Amino acid sequence: MDMEGSILDLNSFRETKQLQGEKNAVQLYTLAEDYTERTANIREKVRVKHLFRKTLGLPPEAAFTSLQHEVFQNWFLFDYKTIQGSTMFSLFLKNNSRQLSEPDLIQGALFLTSAMEPVRVVKIDCTVITAVGAESESPFQMRHMHGHLPDMSTCEWLFIRKIPIQMFDFAMGPVLPVKDKVIVDRMLDAYSEAKKKFPELTWRAFLKTNVLYFLFGE
Repeated sequence: MDMEGSILDLNSFRETKQLQGEKNAVQLYTLAEDYTERTANIREKVRVKHLFRKTLGLPPEAAFTSLQHEVFQNWFLFDYKTIQGSTMFSLFLKNNSRQLSEPDLIQGALFLTSAMEPVRVVKIDCTVITAVGAESESPFQMRHMHGHLPDMSTCEWLFIRKIPIQMFDFAMGPVLPVKDKVIVDRMLDAYSEAKKKFPELTWRAFLKTNVLYFLFGE
């Protein structure tokens, strides 16, 4: 086989693995959402909604917009700590470990460390998005679980949650436009200040506990 044929075969293999990984990630995400809906008790749901509204500065009984609801569900699943000190996603993995496959558990570990993060879109080529991170400014390519995202434009800052797969990172859940680049600057300043007090603090750990304060900022 010539070199060109070998490259084509390798690319085809990697694309197949990418698609398998994306399909598996969506299934895992859906199962975890269903688990959260079924198992979270009323007390926990009341507590988390109160905390979400308070952090966003919403009135106690304010109804969520469709986007706020989507962000709430995602935050409740991955970032909110229950009364027992665990996230709902970690409880999902723990209580379903015997039914989940090895690829599920590997992706589950990636989901556990994922965070809503600000990224700047550099280029959109069909469903492949080239972007850079806010803190490292390292370029990467990603796709989203919903495919085409017509609202996205070049050089637009977005909040997304993603995990690495094969060829591309894979974004899951809501895509939240950043209203002003100043919000990203404030996040980076807040992270720098936090690092002075806690030198071991990572960007991802900072996001896991603080990003909600910035998601809907003006």
